[in-house]
Amino acid sequence: MLITDAENIREVIAFPMNSKAQDLMMGAPGTASREQLKDVHIKLDL
Repeated sequence: MLITDAENIREVIAFPMNSKAQDLMMGAPGTASREQLKDVHIKLDL
């Protein structure tokens, strides 16, 4: 940011996110299926 004289860090960061901390290019954060959660040993009590 200092080197490029940018006013905002989002203009020079490699993987910018919007104000809601979402990466719109990658669709992150996304949802995980029950199978994906099971693979990483995460159990949700819903």
